Amino acid sequence: MTGERLEAPILEAKLYPATGTSRPLPRSRLDSCGDVLGGHYPVVLLAAPAGYGKSTLMARWHGRLVERGVACAWLSLDEDDSDAVRFMRHLFAALRKADPRIGETALAGLEGDLIGDAKALLEALAGDLARVERRVVLFLDDLQFGRHPQVTGIVDWLINYAPRNLQYVIGSREESGLRLSGLRVRRQLLEIGAAQMQFGIDEALDFLRSRLGRDLPAPIAKQLLAKTEGWPAGLELAALALADAADPADLVRQFAGTDSSVVDYLGEVVVSHLDEHTRAFVFGISLFDRISASLAQAVTGAPDADQRLQALRARNLFLIPLDRSGTWVRFHHLVGEYFRERYRRSAPEEARQCLHRGAQWLHDNGLAEDAINCAIRAHDWQRASQWVAENVEELAFHRGYHETILRWMKVLPEDWVDQYPVIRIQFVFSLTFVPRPLDYEAQVYRLERLLQKLEADPQPDTALIDELRRAVELQAAMSAALRDEGVRGGELAAAWLQRWPDAPLARKGVMGNVLAFGHKTSGDIGKGLGMLAQTRRWLEQSESHYHLAWTNFVAAVLHLKRGSYFEARHVCTSGLEQVERQLHGHPAHASLFHALLAAIAYEFDETGAANEHIEQAMSSVDEYGPADAVIVAYVTRARLQALREGADVQTILREGQQLGERRRLQRVVISLAAEECTALGRTGRHDEAAVVAARFGFNELPAQNDGLGLVADKALRAASRVLMRRSPQSVVAALRPAIENCRRKELFHRWVEMLVLRALAFECAGDADAAMEDLQAALAIAAPRHYLRTFLDDVVALRPLIERLEPGRMRGSEIASLTRRLQQSTPRPERQSTSSSSAPRSMVEPLTKREVAILKRLESGLSNKEIAEAIFISEGTLKWHLHNVYGKLDVKNRSGAMTRARTLGIL
Repeated sequence: MTGERLEAPILEAKLYPATGTSRPLPRSRLDSCGDVLGGHYPVVLLAAPAGYGKSTLMARWHGRLVERGVACAWLSLDEDDSDAVRFMRHLFAALRKADPRIGETALAGLEGDLIGDAKALLEALAGDLARVERRVVLFLDDLQFGRHPQVTGIVDWLINYAPRNLQYVIGSREESGLRLSGLRVRRQLLEIGAAQMQFGIDEALDFLRSRLGRDLPAPIAKQLLAKTEGWPAGLELAALALADAADPADLVRQFAGTDSSVVDYLGEVVVSHLDEHTRAFVFGISLFDRISASLAQAVTGAPDADQRLQALRARNLFLIPLDRSGTWVRFHHLVGEYFRERYRRSAPEEARQCLHRGAQWLHDNGLAEDAINCAIRAHDWQRASQWVAENVEELAFHRGYHETILRWMKVLPEDWVDQYPVIRIQFVFSLTFVPRPLDYEAQVYRLERLLQKLEADPQPDTALIDELRRAVELQAAMSAALRDEGVRGGELAAAWLQRWPDAPLARKGVMGNVLAFGHKTSGDIGKGLGMLAQTRRWLEQSESHYHLAWTNFVAAVLHLKRGSYFEARHVCTSGLEQVERQLHGHPAHASLFHALLAAIAYEFDETGAANEHIEQAMSSVDEYGPADAVIVAYVTRARLQALREGADVQTILREGQQLGERRRLQRVVISLAAEECTALGRTGRHDEAAVVAARFGFNELPAQNDGLGLVADKALRAASRVLMRRSPQSVVAALRPAIENCRRKELFHRWVEMLVLRALAFECAGDADAAMEDLQAALAIAAPRHYLRTFLDDVVALRPLIERLEPGRMRGSEIASLTRRLQQSTPRPERQSTSSSSAPRSMVEPLTKREVAILKRLESGLSNKEIAEAIFISEGTLKWHLHNVYGKLDVKNRSGAMTRARTLGIL
């Protein structure tokens, strides 16, 4: 039997409520059914210890809703769902059972890593839910297993911010860790706890009558109820024990208090009435979270395992079916744990052997993760390590199950891990996606020590040493590139490619990308593009679509740095198509291309398209974007904001600087600080620009301008603006070698920027002829490449020069066309409007999809902070969006926006 064939019933066990219980519902819980079934509360939380009937109650509600035709989704969590990737996959699968339109794209996108992607995936889910007009009820059972903060964060976002056509019914044994105060205040939360779920005397009498087939004397029932404190599981266990008790009153007298003591006592009574073979069978299968007849037979050796399971279910021995066919079952958590502990204490070696046999069956049937978990429980480190080694690359590299790998590494002994270097290699890979730099460095150190140990062996395994060395060196180059150490990463990648010419093509492709990035950093665009041509051949032969997406991104960045905006746009468009076709629209990769496309559209003065792209870019670029994507996204976003009256550009740029500091990306911090100086200078806030420049070392012109370092390169452009009014001749002198460097390296866009800066400096120095010469040279370079915003952003300062241009006397229609466009864009005195204020008004500019979504959020009554959290942006960014919305709607506040949007039919 293959893993694929087994996956369906395993998943089905999670996506359907357990059935087969016949316990009556207490009156207190029946009273709340109307509110739940009628959807009066968006969120229903059942929080009580094990054995209070949460799952039973939820299953009843689920059945009643299904009978009424309400779309329902069910997801039972288990320990593996502390892995956020698995949880999201199962969540989307559950919702698609309710409506196939929900989460289809996002579910496919989960083939990659989740960390950071959750934002885009949840936004995609919200969009799908908004298109589903009917009510959908999501049941989440055993939420206590979703302990990972990311899982809690996902559920928290759903209950607080997802569209209100989705209702939630959540069961948990522990405090949920969810933010519930806002829901309580808005009366959108129904909370049911142990006090509401415990049995009263009438309910207990009815229940015991249904179990025993006779009435239990009221005094004995009252005593039993007092000792169990109305705990349903305790009464269930008591019913099992009382069924064979000669003296019910004596049995009830002999136990007392607390859940654990009730289970221990009644468990012993129940176990004592099982024959030896049945007891061994029960103990053996209790070691597993889920059990089927085939697995039970492999574990216990019982050829009639199927019949035995049926008999146990008939005796109501706390076996709960997990799918519609009853193929997979589990014990009630509390009772199963009792059986497990009893078996481990009484026969530890036999329990281990059962786990060994079960682990082998799971492995042989393609359930690798369950097999590994089982082997770990058995402390069978040999098989656990071997199986992890066989599966770790697939799980970590291809599926993104990083949390699963990190969880296993917490328990696997270091000595065993060292026997399988691939485990530590992929562990290091997984650590790059979580903020644990010290752990990452420690594991790299252990890899290097392992290498030294292998190399010192009298009979070294050369093949293993080469494989490990190759992987370590690849990881070092990749890490350098991810840390934005482009030159260092390129050097390591070049050495790697030279040393390992026979390496697998996919690995060579990864190093080709890193080397091309290194060429980009050093400004050698031609070499970078040449390297990517070879890289593309390697990756296409190995069908490595994930890394091909990175090839396209690096190629687009190289074209952008050269100033070849048309080529960059073509590569980005092709890259997006490839991501959509081969990576199911992977949002993280898509966001990188959207960031670059936003910058290109902005330079071409296509502000509508730029706004659309920047919104899609910001969904993931903060967490996933390399430095280039982050810089381009924040600079473009700030410049788009600057086009609006009363814009707060500094907030955006400082938010990006803070992000750069958190992610330790110095280039992001420095680049956005330089852009802040530029933005302040363009608006005449020269004193503020000087303060920022002094803080970052931009207040002096660098001495050398050829091959400048990061700070010096940014300082040249920022300081030129800060010092231009005070010392224009020094700016002219400083820019001369920089302009020559751009000309020599054919960095066209930067060349134009530098010429415009020098033209402004000449104008400040009173040399109008030299200023005109530089401006005309810039226009000649820019016109065939359709650069526009480079001039328009400085149109106020350039106005005296632009007005002197004579398009009719210029050679070449492109230059003349650009000149006319600039002259038409120079500021003119505003004319007074003669239209009546009562006349019908249309929108100044269409709202983007994100802006429409924010408008709809305003209807919910959420605060700005809550709306920002709902769509994964800062409150400052939300204010930027609201400023844009108010401007487009020609209103001044939230209420005005709502009224205007309804008038226009947007809401």
